[in-house]
Amino acid sequence: MPEPSKTDCLNSRPYRLINTVQHYAWGTCNEDAYIADLLGIDPKLDQPFAELWMGVHPKSPSQIIDPEQGPRSLSSWISENVRERLSINDGDSFPEGLPYLLKVLSAGEALSIQAHPNKQQAESLHQRDPEHYPDNNHKPEIAIAIDELDALLGFISNHKFFELLDAFPEVKSLINHDFRPVRHLKEGVQRLFHNWDRDRNSIAATSSQIQQRLVMKPAPNETEQLFLEQFDRRGPEDIGLLFLLLLNRVHLGPGEAVFLAPGVPHAYIKGNIIECMANSDNVVRLGLTNKFCDGTALSEILVYDELAEYRIIPSTQGNLREYAPPVKEFRVKSLDLPDGKSELFSSRTSLTMFVLIQGEISLHWQDTTKSCSCVFRRGDAFVTPANLSAFKILARHDTELFFVELPAKKTK
Repeated sequence: MPEPSKTDCLNSRPYRLINTVQHYAWGTCNEDAYIADLLGIDPKLDQPFAELWMGVHPKSPSQIIDPEQGPRSLSSWISENVRERLSINDGDSFPEGLPYLLKVLSAGEALSIQAHPNKQQAESLHQRDPEHYPDNNHKPEIAIAIDELDALLGFISNHKFFELLDAFPEVKSLINHDFRPVRHLKEGVQRLFHNWDRDRNSIAATSSQIQQRLVMKPAPNETEQLFLEQFDRRGPEDIGLLFLLLLNRVHLGPGEAVFLAPGVPHAYIKGNIIECMANSDNVVRLGLTNKFCDGTALSEILVYDELAEYRIIPSTQGNLREYAPPVKEFRVKSLDLPDGKSELFSSRTSLTMFVLIQGEISLHWQDTTKSCSCVFRRGDAFVTPANLSAFKILARHDTELFFVELPAKKTK
């Protein structure tokens, strides 16, 4: 980012971020590596690019580029002057600093089936197993498709559950074995956990029976095809193979979003998304992964709500879209600006974090009596501090960017 020519412009200004890429095995690779392309990186052969982290989480904290001091910790920079940098009117409400974590996520293959604990559960998990649950925060999150997202999200209804048992008699036999007939989905899930805990051979045998039947089927549906793909990748012992049958399949197009509250089981299968969550990396996994799985913890935190609505419909005002999930840590917005158009940001009192997905912008602001500007391009991420009360973004090409704000403080 070019430095402004006037030193006055350094007093209150945007700051470019240096962020970390996570190379998890499920990330996209080679010519499909979306994050590498976004950042202008030539990826190494078969190196996965899974997530780009922007925030202050200790696992992969961001830095700002200070024009006078060079790269600095975003967290320490905020803590030096919370009111001017994080929130002028509400700085005391965030004693731990920036309350959210922003990501670009690029899934080339299925992530683990997982759920996130609520705040009380997170504290309990951290206390009893800090190795696998290293922080004590909850992790409500929103996922917004950049291009598309294929995902498993939330349990199917009780009606669909009984249809599933008819379509998969192997599962019906497994969960009814030595029990009276199952009465509802939650009871069926609990029996799966019981079998996994006490007789994992029965899980493997059931998955193998399903696989042998499905490979002979002329045209398996998308759920059956996913089962076969994951069977080949994971083997029959992974309980996630049976669990994926119990989850809703969801397809999102560009700009469509879902909110994942605590306890909602889910797994991203494929796609490129913007993801924002409370500042946490707490994940309770069950299957479709080689990582640590914790059926006991997951059984404690899962929620069963067949009436739940997971999609978030954004509100639109001009070129802006706002996604407002029921959380206190963040609001996510997107801005689509045609070439030559501008958007004014005024009456600002809190930090905003931006990531530029497409195009190029110039950002203009006033400091004392001087006019200031700088340029950001595709792949750049930056923050504007709370004391930068007003600025204008001008699109130098057709532009798409996402940004995160702190929710407005509710007045009594």
